[in-house]
Amino acid sequence: MTADVLLSELEARDNKKIGLVTLNAQKALNALNPFMIEQMYHKLTQWQDNPDIVAVFMQGGGEKAFCAGGDVRSLRQAVVDGQIESPARFFEDEYRLDYLIHAYTKPVICWGNGIVMGGGIGLMAGADFRVVTDTSMLAMPEISIGLYPDVAGSWLLSHMPAGIGLFMGLTACRLNAADAIYVGLANRFIDQAFRENVLASLSQADWSAQEAHKVVYGILQEYREKSTGWLPYSKVREHRDLIAGLMDKSSLVEVMEGLENLVTDDEWLQTARKTALRGSPLSAAICRRQLKAARHMSLKEVFQSELVLSVNTVLKGDFCEGVRSVLVDKDHKPQWKFADASKVNPDLLGEIFTSPWAENPLSDL
Repeated sequence: MTADVLLSELEARDNKKIGLVTLNAQKALNALNPFMIEQMYHKLTQWQDNPDIVAVFMQGGGEKAFCAGGDVRSLRQAVVDGQIESPARFFEDEYRLDYLIHAYTKPVICWGNGIVMGGGIGLMAGADFRVVTDTSMLAMPEISIGLYPDVAGSWLLSHMPAGIGLFMGLTACRLNAADAIYVGLANRFIDQAFRENVLASLSQADWSAQEAHKVVYGILQEYREKSTGWLPYSKVREHRDLIAGLMDKSSLVEVMEGLENLVTDDEWLQTARKTALRGSPLSAAICRRQLKAARHMSLKEVFQSELVLSVNTVLKGDFCEGVRSVLVDKDHKPQWKFADASKVNPDLLGEIFTSPWAENPLSDL
């Protein structure tokens, strides 16, 4: 059997090496399972302490995806089987990995080709160099499975301009490379055909001549310039003002009414609208409240608050039903706890935001 994550070292000049992380659960579109998270965390920690490792390059095996999210199907099954401690363990380990990447002392390059969703964005967000390609498709689709945008999504989305973050969370809208750069989820566009060239250039670079981040910057800049002209058209930029108007309301009920009343010929907007109206109203309420709260949190505080929300949402929210509907039975007919945003019980919402622990498991981040 092939491992779900491949961890290797690419030889470079002067006995230096590049740490190579390849997500390799290709049948699952490289979705993260507990084994992958654990292996990556330990290896990244080792590489950070190894002076011969000058940079880390993360990529997805195959051409379809970097990472389509977390293995939520297995997580749901564990909860259904009575393993109610599973969510806390899974999310704590995932968030520790994400935080490690954000705080990493060596340059991290994330090659975000193909599908990058949910947990994949969590891995990508902390990288110094976040590369999108002509095949990239990013989204935070948690509303469709009764979750909410986690993996520091509440930090990322709350800092986007013009209500775009809330729109992403409520609609699971799909972003191409240009969209991802526009909203700050990515900072480089390089054609997918150049991936092997980039790795070869990293291997051949003179790492003793200048600081590692500068070496990576120079290499990626070369291929970024070679890819100029291939960047697709940004739908988010086109509809920025419309999105801002839809999201700038005094209540979630008004936001959802605005989406319901939206009349448009634009297929991208139609899909986003449909997803929002079909999604979990409870998840929508969690998303809006969390984005407002996260604006003034530190990254550490965001991960701590998300651990509370994620565990409670899995155990008390619409998560198990959403995953059943989309990924298990695939009937796409979820029986959400509440019919619409106006029916969401404020007491249950308050419970989901209440920590089940005296001390947060991530207090030592």
